[in-house]
Amino acid sequence: MEVLRWRTHLHPVLAAAMILILVAWLIILFKRQMTNRSLKQTVLLLLPKVLIVLLLILAYFDPVRSVIQKPKKDKKIMVLVDSSSSMDCEDEPGVSRADRASRLSNDLSDKLGSFIDLEIVDFDMDVHGAGDTQQTAEQIRGTNLAKSLITVAEKANNSDYMAAILLTDGGDELVRNPRLPQVPLHVASLGTSPQTWDDLSVTDVTVPSVAEAGGKVEVSADILARFATKDFEIKVPMVRVRLEEKQQDEWKARGSEFVRFDNPKTRVRFSIDAPSEPGTKTYRINVQNMPGELSDLNNTRNFDLQVREDTLHVLFFAQELGWDFSMIRKELAGDPAVELTALFRVTEQRFVVQGSRQPGDEQLEAGFPESKAVLDLFKCVIVGSFGASQWRQGQFKALADYVRDGGAVVFLGGEESFGRGGYAGTPIEPLLPWRIGNSQSAFQVGSFSVSVPAAAAANTIIAETARIISQLDSASVESVNVEGPLKSGAVTLLEASVAGRSVPLISMQRFGQGQTMAIATNTLWKWRRTSAELIEAHGHFWRQTVKNMTGWEEGQRFISVKWDQEQYNPGQSALATIRVAGRHAAGQLQLTAQKRVDGKSASVPCEPTMGRENTFTAEIGFAKSAQYVFELQALVGDQILESYQRTITVGTKLNEGANLEVDHAFLSSLASQGGGMYFPETQFESLIGTLRSQILGRVVSMEIPLIEDSYVYILIFVGILVLEWVIRRKMNLL
Repeated sequence: MEVLRWRTHLHPVLAAAMILILVAWLIILFKRQMTNRSLKQTVLLLLPKVLIVLLLILAYFDPVRSVIQKPKKDKKIMVLVDSSSSMDCEDEPGVSRADRASRLSNDLSDKLGSFIDLEIVDFDMDVHGAGDTQQTAEQIRGTNLAKSLITVAEKANNSDYMAAILLTDGGDELVRNPRLPQVPLHVASLGTSPQTWDDLSVTDVTVPSVAEAGGKVEVSADILARFATKDFEIKVPMVRVRLEEKQQDEWKARGSEFVRFDNPKTRVRFSIDAPSEPGTKTYRINVQNMPGELSDLNNTRNFDLQVREDTLHVLFFAQELGWDFSMIRKELAGDPAVELTALFRVTEQRFVVQGSRQPGDEQLEAGFPESKAVLDLFKCVIVGSFGASQWRQGQFKALADYVRDGGAVVFLGGEESFGRGGYAGTPIEPLLPWRIGNSQSAFQVGSFSVSVPAAAAANTIIAETARIISQLDSASVESVNVEGPLKSGAVTLLEASVAGRSVPLISMQRFGQGQTMAIATNTLWKWRRTSAELIEAHGHFWRQTVKNMTGWEEGQRFISVKWDQEQYNPGQSALATIRVAGRHAAGQLQLTAQKRVDGKSASVPCEPTMGRENTFTAEIGFAKSAQYVFELQALVGDQILESYQRTITVGTKLNEGANLEVDHAFLSSLASQGGGMYFPETQFESLIGTLRSQILGRVVSMEIPLIEDSYVYILIFVGILVLEWVIRRKMNLL
């Protein structure tokens, strides 16, 4: 692109005078020559002089040629075009999202291709060459936006690329903490308003995260109908909804219901028997596809059901039910994996059983069982505050044997607990984590501040509660059982300050193959009436207690592992923060870890965290969709302190096309995190204009004086002189 402008060095009056003088001189020469020569000869002789005068005038006005050079094509723009199956959706009459994405990428090439090179690639489960889809058109091409962004991040760097552009309708799942390219990432969405669709879809599925093997499972799903045209509404008086289970490579029907659309959204419910074998089972809700429907991709919603051998049954035993039971029941009732049974005395010989019942627990109606077999129906037993005199010897023995063989017991504090309750010398005294005696036990009432011992901060049971307490000005209880010192091997999770010294408030220990815990207060439940933070702390404590002590969930006595995400996709990495409770000499504690997938093992480095004692981090990469097993061992010297294992299922949870609606908020946030901008497809021209401005911002503007440009001026001047010499020679004037 060139622009010519004048850069005169003379005042306009002087410039005009100079031109007049030169013109007058030419006129005088013309008249003088006409006296001796013909008109033709006069014109020929004056022509070189006229040209010289014009060159002089040109030199005085000093014309400048401004040259705007195109930027060097030393950088590129990467264009990622979504090629997943959801892009085949024709949400505009006769035009699919893929067609519109292709048109937009062509517009980019037409309008920016002369300025900069564009590299156009496709992506679905990963990035690949344009047009090189990984599945045939008949197969479902999934979307793994997280993995594709990682691939782009590894390729697109500042030295080769100026920007990256994502043309997509979005993934079915939100990508949390995405790894983004170093260059700006602009996002353009493909998708029309759902109000213009004729469509049926499964919008939500409610199912327990954990089910008992062979037990009943309640599944509900919301079915949404969109009627943009009257014709489609007439075609859909009712549809069949099926619940199917994946067995090997086939889907088997487990239930079927017909639904009517008196309202745009309706709910369908299924009740099925969970499989008898434990493990993770895959199911789907499938809505009958109707003619004229936008797509059948969102007619299906897949979900997983984790089946375990049994539910976590908890027995609460007390002489009467008070506020402590009421608050514990509220905390555990919200967890679908926990079933709480309450046993309490009404009269001397009569007991009442409330809550969850199971085959074999009929003996509870006669009181606390004297048979370990009945206690084995429960994973955890919570014992209230009442005197030892109300126990029978057979009950003592059954409880001790239950814990010795792997059971878990929690003893609640109060005026008739521990030493004050007369438990010294009983068969269950060894179950208590501290030493007791009638003379050294005391029950104090007041306000006692609560703190977390440094050695217990990493314990999974108390870790979240400790985090919440640390953010508060203070946390306290209104009563404390003051007992003797801890037994060897016992661990204190919470301490209370009594008369200027710290006493154990919550302690636990191993006994045989089981675990026991003692809570030296009967006012912990009042946290639920104090503040929202303490309500949360109280809930975390009880849920983690019953699950951790019974081994129902991950988390050990000494090892605590915190993962940075709940769900991982292929191409992502998991970061595990590992804390080991207790005090260990420098260099004495060692961690070994490995991951297993498809029968192959690989070691995982555990790096110490600077400034944090007994804290390590481990990073595990996931290359593909699979089940990965992470195994960890903590060693003190040559002895194994504790082991930890977790199975991590890597892969997208939702099936392709489950959410056909464009999530504008997510894509806008993604572009913002990537340092770029977000544009719906209707505003794509704005993106092109923005990129053009950025590209033109890299252009080089140069000013070249015309009389200095490539010696053209000098050559013309010499040429005129040669012309005059030739004319004069032909006229014999030399």
